[in-house]
Amino acid sequence: MRKLLFLSFTIVLALSLPVDSLHAQTSKKEIRELLKSLQNEKEINVIFDISNAMIEGQSEADFIEREVILYGDGWIELWENEYKPSIYDEFLSEFISLMYEFGYNVRFGNFENAKYQIRLDVNNIKVSGHATINANIEERKTERVLYDFTVKGRGGQYGTKVNLIGDGFRRAGKKMAIRMNKIFICGKAISFWH
Repeated sequence: MRKLLFLSFTIVLALSLPVDSLHAQTSKKEIRELLKSLQNEKEINVIFDISNAMIEGQSEADFIEREVILYGDGWIELWENEYKPSIYDEFLSEFISLMYEFGYNVRFGNFENAKYQIRLDVNNIKVSGHATINANIEERKTERVLYDFTVKGRGGQYGTKVNLIGDGFRRAGKKMAIRMNKIFICGKAISFWH
């Protein structure tokens, strides 16, 4: 009797759900297959956002303000037009180079018409240049997150502050490529390959 009651309840529930909600859910297996198929894309857009990062324990605005006090007003322009773009370029250059070595022909960069994108939200930059970046693989139009993970890059030991940060982002780019290779092979970045 209980089984019959449960079955009838299940049927009523299934019939009352909108059809769109049943099709909207994607299984983990389907997501893994989609992630593996990304290696066949021609282009994947990459978005780099440092605006919410904690840099040396403070917000980007406070970090810039401190550097301006130390080095003068010209530092703001250097940060926005030279330093920040260079750390992104170092990350992306290392990432793309290693992906090419892995044998992939996907182009990563500023491709606003691509079907998929990787959103890189810088979370933390330490005094030593160690960088922590949250990465989301998304459908570009809907910004629906297909997979998310964290990438860390160890900063440098010698050089200017910007050089140390550049070292951290270069190493994070390399780790990102290793993780993307795992995702392209397995549909997820399994931990025992770490």
